[in-house]
Amino acid sequence: MTTGWYVAWLNNCVGFGNHRYFFLYMVYTTLGSLFIIIFGMGIGINSLVLSDGEGWFETEPLEGHPVRFNISGHALPITEMNEYGEDGVMPVHHDLPVPHELGNNAAKHRAILFMAIINVAVVLALGSLSFWHSSLIGRGETSIEAYINRAETKRLTNLGKSYTNPYNFGKKKNWRLFLGLVKGRSWWRHVLLPSTHKPEGTGLTWHTVSSESQLLQSEDDWP
Repeated sequence: MTTGWYVAWLNNCVGFGNHRYFFLYMVYTTLGSLFIIIFGMGIGINSLVLSDGEGWFETEPLEGHPVRFNISGHALPITEMNEYGEDGVMPVHHDLPVPHELGNNAAKHRAILFMAIINVAVVLALGSLSFWHSSLIGRGETSIEAYINRAETKRLTNLGKSYTNPYNFGKKKNWRLFLGLVKGRSWWRHVLLPSTHKPEGTGLTWHTVSSESQLLQSEDDWP
């Protein structure tokens, strides 16, 4: 059944019946994480590098006398007390935003940091795995067949012979067979949009390069 490998977090093997689903899951998850990273980069920079980006900024100059705070710890005598209204000058009213709770800022900071770590890890892990499987699909191989073909190539090379993968029909045809783009199926309808179409064949018998010429003369829908 062309079992490729065992996936621990799915508790299942990836093979003939679910290879396409697993591959598209990795690709779309990687693209989704990239989307979050690209369009959330500004939020992450403001929160993790600069500040939370929600502090108060002065948009107009304040009028009145400056206020000095005594942070030295020493008691200073008051030599003059000025009450507003005695000289006919009233204080200028400014509506300042209420500062956020420190706990909320800390929770927001941790949440953004968690999201950043998760998305970067997903892009690195699933992105590299998707790239590797893309190269295998282009060569018409599974992960197990890659090791078998490598061993056979080395063995026959030592004998002065060349080895040809019997399931390699070229990159374009390999991808069409893998995605099931036969019998009128299209990229937009059956790849970009969710589709439950089954892979072609039974998973027990397989067409090979040597039988391709016979398939082209038959009535089968062969890409």
